[in-house]
Amino acid sequence: MRPMTGDRQSISPEDAAAYLQRWAVAGRRLRQELRDTSMETKLHQLAALMASAPRMGWSGTLDKEDDAVRERWMALRRSELGEG
Repeated sequence: MRPMTGDRQSISPEDAAAYLQRWAVAGRRLRQELRDTSMETKLHQLAALMASAPRMGWSGTLDKEDDAVRERWMALRRSELGEG
């Protein structure tokens, strides 16, 4: 693997394939962790995230973006279900 520098360098096909393989492995691991996480833990994580929104000044902007976010989720869902 080539060292990273500030300049953009081309990547060999082998390095690109290895990079994509590592991301595929990471993606499978993350999906497995999500499947293995209990619903109770997921709800605690969601509650913690929602509780942090006002402290980060997000609550006002969240309300304004609700419709756009809902529309994006519905588009993703339709494409996932093949209804696109």
